[in-house]
Amino acid sequence: MDLVQRPPAPAELRRFSQRFGSLGLLDPASRAYSAAGLAYMRLDEEGAFERVLADPRLLRLPLVRWGTRLSVGVDEDAWRTWLAEG
Repeated sequence: MDLVQRPPAPAELRRFSQRFGSLGLLDPASRAYSAAGLAYMRLDEEGAFERVLADPRLLRLPLVRWGTRLSVGVDEDAWRTWLAEG
């Protein structure tokens, strides 16, 4: 899915934010993060959430939801566990 053309719904992002924290959704290795100067800013959880809502390019991808289970970034161990549990 192209997140710039169709950004994630705020409620969906809130699920991930509640589980991992809004700061955990940010990708500090992304160009968008560098371009926004976020490495030099102090963001609180709500500020980080507003940033990812405004610019989905800041997200650490992939965001994976399988039922009630969530993961942020590449987490192959979690995915294997989910598949094994069915």
